[in-house]
Amino acid sequence: MSEKEEIRPAQITDQDGHPYSAEFGDIYASRQGAVGQALHVFIKGNNLPQAWQNRPGFVILENGFGLGTNFLTTLKTWREDLNRSESLHFVSIEKFPVSKEDLLRFADPDVASETVELVQQWPDCVPGVHRLYFDDGRVVLSLYFMDVAFASKKLALRYDALYLDGFSPAKNDAMWKRSVLTSLSKFAKPEATLATWCVSSHVREDLHNAGFEVQKVQGFGKKSQMTVGIYRPKFSHRRSQEVPYSEKYPDRSLLIIGAGMAGAACACEFARRGWKVTVIDERRVAASAASAIRYAIAHFQPAGDENLLFRLSRAGFDVLKEISRDFPEYFHLNGLPQIARDETEYKKWERWFQNNKPFQFPHNFLRLLSREEVSDLIGYGTSYGALLHPAAGLVEAGRFVRERLFSSGALCLFNTRVSGLRREEGKWVAYGNAGEELARAAVCILCPGSSLLKIASDNVPVTNWHGRLSLLSGEEFPKLKGAMTGPGYVINDGDNWVGVGATYEREGASMEEREAHRQNAEKLHKMLPNAVFGTAIGFYEGIRSAPSDRLPLIGSVLPGFLIEGFVSEKDSVNDTLFLNTGMGSRGLIFSDLGARIIAAQVTGEPYPIEKDLLDAVNPARFLSRT
Repeated sequence: MSEKEEIRPAQITDQDGHPYSAEFGDIYASRQGAVGQALHVFIKGNNLPQAWQNRPGFVILENGFGLGTNFLTTLKTWREDLNRSESLHFVSIEKFPVSKEDLLRFADPDVASETVELVQQWPDCVPGVHRLYFDDGRVVLSLYFMDVAFASKKLALRYDALYLDGFSPAKNDAMWKRSVLTSLSKFAKPEATLATWCVSSHVREDLHNAGFEVQKVQGFGKKSQMTVGIYRPKFSHRRSQEVPYSEKYPDRSLLIIGAGMAGAACACEFARRGWKVTVIDERRVAASAASAIRYAIAHFQPAGDENLLFRLSRAGFDVLKEISRDFPEYFHLNGLPQIARDETEYKKWERWFQNNKPFQFPHNFLRLLSREEVSDLIGYGTSYGALLHPAAGLVEAGRFVRERLFSSGALCLFNTRVSGLRREEGKWVAYGNAGEELARAAVCILCPGSSLLKIASDNVPVTNWHGRLSLLSGEEFPKLKGAMTGPGYVINDGDNWVGVGATYEREGASMEEREAHRQNAEKLHKMLPNAVFGTAIGFYEGIRSAPSDRLPLIGSVLPGFLIEGFVSEKDSVNDTLFLNTGMGSRGLIFSDLGARIIAAQVTGEPYPIEKDLLDAVNPARFLSRT
């Protein structure tokens, strides 16, 4: 079993009123008080709150979330500080996540209200990075649910302060290994601080060798001493885990080309950080192309291993669920059955659940349904059983995109085509067909959708796909509500029409209408063999752009990626031009994830996903192969 597969729920018992781990034979906090320990060891030990005061952002990394006392105490301290940083990012690694019930059962009275806030957002016990938001997004908690040895190689951040709070080295040596401490040090900013209750000689020596100047100071409770340190390496090493960061705050002006899902997502992410945002689109309204679809299906792509698409789509879906709280009227996440393509696929799914591969799926994350169970659920007989995605469902995509773009407060220029971009006096300048200046800003994000093919160079293997969804009378499916997926998908909006599809046709080589309807009917019958396709009343259709590996293009634009006529190669050499595009039929899942990735790179915030996932979506991946 790999490191990342070992995540499992914590088993906590009550030992004389204190939370206790039988697995490690240790308590979760000092018997003299968990909050008191957090204040003395980690807050005071890292010179907080003074260190974060009057700063635009502050990043803390913790090894060992446990019951969250350190985070909750830090959150309360930050809230009470009138000179606090503009934002606080708290990143914590935890291999054995606790339950909501245990969080409440062992909550310290001094942070009881903060604990309730935490529990309200507490994620499922699923590997990966989970983000929780507090104080209108000014405080972000990123939970790395994975083994620390794995996480220490996959972190995507630079931190200002380090909390080392694992169980005792004598009882959980894995959290204090030299390799782990060395890896964690690589993400420290110059002059970053650390604090830990641990004074083990080998831990202090390993921290020193990793670049920290460490010393013993007065401890808390019955521990007479603790360790603090400052990152001042006397050597220069290649940061093998380094990820791109600009850590620049220009004049906070942003230009976005494209007003679809991706463009609206970027506008919202930067607007809530106080940036002045301008959006340009050649069409007359937002979400006029593929994003105009009335209803879109939102779900992650499950797999029997931790492959890139499974992890990326999980991350994107988590972001979308979080955003749905602000736009509930457009989200109908009431569950989505995924019908097996054949008996072989259903048997494969059965093995996942029997063997807990790639991990033990929580009941509210993914369930296996028999053919009888799924037939009862949707009111139709199915060919095979299904996976049930309890939190997935339908999104009123077009309305959602337009509403959030409007709510962002961005300046929108519609019916305006950008013919080229130039870098002038530290700003990106967009020019129109007649050479007129349209807008300028410090940072530019390209969200071109299917127009990507017009501006991408020959080095980028991108294909446009024509997709058609057959529209049928809703009278044919009176029992089917919501949506289902599988060999194809079916959408019932409850408004007297049903969508069945969709085709995947190379742009410029589209099939005849009759053939498109026939292929969609075939997909329907593979899922619902007794359903009547009926008379098609038309299509919803759009163009989807996707790279050859079917993963999106998110990140900095490098020289050679775009055609010379749109952006000159010399202008591409900077960290201020980005792409958020190439999502194929997964724009709903990847758009907001892409926006948060780019926002992290521009502002120096921790990234919302792991380093290997960043590499997987980085546009530079194709240029490195040429």
